Amino acid sequence: MKTLHALALTLMTSLCTSLAVADPCFLGDGLIELNSVSASGENCIANVKYSFTLTKNNGNKFAYIHFWLTSAYSAPEYKKGPTKDELGNTLATIALSTDSPVTLLPDYSPDNTVTPLFAGLTVSETDLGGGQFRITVDNIQLLVPGACSELPNIVADVWATQSNDKETPPVQCLYKGGNTILPVTLARFNGTLLDNAVSLSWTTTEQTDSRYFAIERSADAREFGQVGRVEIGGNSRATQQYQFTDTRPMPGANYYRLRIVDLDGSFQFSRMIAIDNGPGRVAFELLGNPASGREIRFLLKNEDASAIRLYNVSGKAVRFDLGRSGNEFVIKPKGNLSAGLYLLSLQRAGAQLVTKQVLVP
Repeated sequence: MKTLHALALTLMTSLCTSLAVADPCFLGDGLIELNSVSASGENCIANVKYSFTLTKNNGNKFAYIHFWLTSAYSAPEYKKGPTKDELGNTLATIALSTDSPVTLLPDYSPDNTVTPLFAGLTVSETDLGGGQFRITVDNIQLLVPGACSELPNIVADVWATQSNDKETPPVQCLYKGGNTILPVTLARFNGTLLDNAVSLSWTTTEQTDSRYFAIERSADAREFGQVGRVEIGGNSRATQQYQFTDTRPMPGANYYRLRIVDLDGSFQFSRMIAIDNGPGRVAFELLGNPASGREIRFLLKNEDASAIRLYNVSGKAVRFDLGRSGNEFVIKPKGNLSAGLYLLSLQRAGAQLVTKQVLVP
């Protein structure tokens, strides 16, 4: 497949296999994102983020992520937790406890020569609903032989178990990665809940022989159907912005992904994002940024607009009149509003403060 290098789109691993033992779980949607690269002598340090979706069963879980150069990929069978011989020459192993909250573990016993790289590592989880969690490990440093200008293929596998056996635990579910090329620039694909719609946006930095984006949506993060299509504007090494609005999102959870289709019909998927369109879901979004005409417009749904405040970057409150039409609001400052950066904040009832930066030209 031809490669679409994207700041908005990240390259996904291609093969997902679920293995069930006595108490099944599900792993899927594994994703490698490249944060940065830097030279280290004749080698290259690739700083990556890895994320995956896990459907948990009852009890605590453990998950293990292994990285290889594709040329050194040992393709373990995963009938049970792989030994050092079965793993071969890994770039790194990351061990996790996936009980909430997800945490890093100090090692993977069978692989005492591969040390998880804890310096600066962060791990987080997002509850997607229905027992599904998106788990993300960031700031993973991979020492890759060879120059940074010629990054080779890298592959990652992730598997999970419920067993406390630290030597050869049973593998309850597995996501095996395909041949994955890490482009130098990756990854932005965002979604925003509007009044009665979902706005999706993404950015590419290089496009080669790609034809169109198919926007796909799912209610359960497993079965997807196409809800739209956006054409790709030819080959380009310049930054390109794309946007699509789903005007009829489903009630409750909406999962979105992009299918990037090349001229020869081959395709790859972006990462998946989740948007909650529940009946009481709060929507708070700027309508235009930079602002236009010294007025700031925003959308607010299912929250009290009296909790809106506007500040300059020095923290000084800006007085304003507030107009409304449905769920759309407009701030009209009292007095002159000079050009610069401002902070629009919403103190939600019984929840955290939400702040958005808005530029006034």
